Amino acid sequence: PTGVLDPTTLHAALTELTATGTPTLVVATAGTTDTGRIDPLPAIAELCHTHGARLHTDASYGGPLLFSDTLRPALDGLDQAHTIAIDLHKLGWQPVAAGLLAVPDTTALTPLTHHADYLNAPDDTRAGLPDLLGRSLRTTRRPDILKIAVTLRALGRRGLGDLVERVCAAAHHLADLVEAHPSFELHARPTLSTVLFRPTGTDDRTTAALRRTLLHHGHAVLGRTTTPQGLWLKATLLNPHTTPDDLRTLLTLVEGQARR
Repeated sequence: PTGVLDPTTLHAALTELTATGTPTLVVATAGTTDTGRIDPLPAIAELCHTHGARLHTDASYGGPLLFSDTLRPALDGLDQAHTIAIDLHKLGWQPVAAGLLAVPDTTALTPLTHHADYLNAPDDTRAGLPDLLGRSLRTTRRPDILKIAVTLRALGRRGLGDLVERVCAAAHHLADLVEAHPSFELHARPTLSTVLFRPTGTDDRTTAALRRTLLHHGHAVLGRTTTPQGLWLKATLLNPHTTPDDLRTLLTLVEGQARR
């Protein structure tokens, strides 16, 4: 209900599964799509260790906090996962296909080993031709890793960390503006760069229609998230050049549409 894994509930589930001897995989999230929340990674990792479960952490959104010395403590416990997914098309400013699967050592990729004579004939492999099946789940892929490498060489960890810090700071500033505005309601303080808000007193149908109108008129592109409290407008801030004036303009647009 709070948008993150509950360690108490997870403990109960793992206890039940361990009793049956069922191999178990726990998937934690570091930066949910809906709200940007981060699961309690240290507690989850400890439970997985206790119950002998493997832990995968989906850090597609929040993983790049690692670039920032200031923000990276929010990912404490991430290093205890057996596998980690990071998608740099959000807080990495890369193409949408530039995702990474991080593993502690290459032996973890052994399950990907597969033989198809037309792709990796043994004699071709021995002759030095690359074994594509052992390199990617998709076999054929765009060279997006080159774009990641160029970005890292150009900006470095600190340069990317600065960009991440900017968008997270912008999210907190937007949350401040929403909290100070009598016409808006804030869902919660942001964890990453996602802010959920809505006009005060509007129902889900009105909120959804308001979002579509802003989009159709070319005024604003806002996402939407449904929580136990209903439907919210979702501002995912990913442009490090966003200014306070931009944020005030956004709220003015939403407020103006809500009054119609």
